[in-house]
Amino acid sequence: MKPLYISATGQDSGKTAVICGLIQHLRNLGHKPGYCKPVGQRYVMYEGHSVDEDAVLALQAFGFKDQPQDMSPIAVAEGFTSKFILNPDVSPLEKQIINSYNKLKTEHSMMIVEGTGHAGVGSCFGLSNARVAQMLDANVVIVSSGGIGRPIDEINLSLALFNKYNVNVIGVILNKIFAQKFEKVKSIANKGLELIGTKLVGTIPYDSELSYFSIGQVAEEFGYQVLCGDKLLSNKIEHTVVAAMEPQNVLKYIEKNTLIITPGDRIDNILLTLALTESIDYHEKLCSGGLILTGGLKPHSTILSLLLKSNIPVLFTNEDTFSVSSKMKDLHFKIRSDDHNKIARTYDLLKGNVDTDLILKSLSA
Repeated sequence: MKPLYISATGQDSGKTAVICGLIQHLRNLGHKPGYCKPVGQRYVMYEGHSVDEDAVLALQAFGFKDQPQDMSPIAVAEGFTSKFILNPDVSPLEKQIINSYNKLKTEHSMMIVEGTGHAGVGSCFGLSNARVAQMLDANVVIVSSGGIGRPIDEINLSLALFNKYNVNVIGVILNKIFAQKFEKVKSIANKGLELIGTKLVGTIPYDSELSYFSIGQVAEEFGYQVLCGDKLLSNKIEHTVVAAMEPQNVLKYIEKNTLIITPGDRIDNILLTLALTESIDYHEKLCSGGLILTGGLKPHSTILSLLLKSNIPVLFTNEDTFSVSSKMKDLHFKIRSDDHNKIARTYDLLKGNVDTDLILKSLSA
C-alpha cells in the first residue's frame, strides 16, 4: 500500500487534527498505521533528539514504539536554510529521510506522512512537500480551511507543484466549515475543485471544541509567571475580556470559561473577578476561567492573599495590557497529547465526513 501524504494549503488548516482522526479510524479498521513527519519546523528536544512537535504528539498520544528520530528525521533549526543555500547539497537530507522512512514502513501496514504547510514549503532547501512526496512514492490529500474561492485558488497552486513532480493527488479535505455554510460550501466547492482537476474527498464541520486552549498553555507559550492556582492550569478558555474599564461595564462581557486580562493595579476589577468566583449566579461562568495581571504591577499583599485562597488561576506579566490582549487575538494552539477530549473528537469529526474508503482504495491501486 502506498503511503498517504497529508499536505495543506497553509497554517491552521487542521492537518494535524485530520491525521489524529485518521490514525484512530485506521486502527479501528484493523490497520497498523505508522507516522512520519519528514521535515519539521517546530521542534522540541525529546529523548535527546530534535523532534517535531507533531511527531511528539503522535508518539505520546498513540503510543508508537518507533524511534523519535525516524518519525522526525529533519528538524529545521535556526540557520538551517542559510547553511543549505551556501552549500546546496540535498542528497544527505534525502538519504536521511529515506533511511528513516524505510525503517518505519517495515513495522507498519501503511504509512501516514505529514507535510509542512503548502506544497512548496521546504523548496528553499530542496525538500518541498511535493519533492518529499515524490521521493516516498506517496499519494497526497490536501487539507484546506473551509470556503470556496480562496481555498480553491490555494489548492490550485499546490496542485501545480505536485503535478510538476508527478505526484498523484487523491483529492481535497475542506476543514472547519461553519454549520450555516456547510451544504453550500460542500456543493459548490465540489464542482469548483473538479474544474481545476481534483475532487472533494471530505468536508469537516467547524468544531469550537478544537479551538479552545488552557490558561496553562498561555503561560507556557508566552512565559508568563504563574502567580497562583498552579493546580488549575488545565482550565479551559473559551472567551477573553480586557478589563480596563469600570467593573459594571466589564460584568456584561463575562461568559463561561472567561480569561480576564487587567492591569495589576485595577483592584476594582480584580475584586470583581474574586466576587464572581464566590457568586452562585456567576460561579459556573468563571470556575474554569483565569486572570492575567499586566503591567508588572502586583496587587497589595492583602489582595494577593485573597487571590491565593481563590479558585482561579492567576498569571502575571510585565507586558502592558494592549500587548497581552493583542497576543490573544486569533491565538491557536496545536493539539497536545494530554488533550484527550480533542483527540477523541477528531475521530468523531472524521467519521462520516471523509471518504476514507476512496482514499484507501487509491492507495491500494
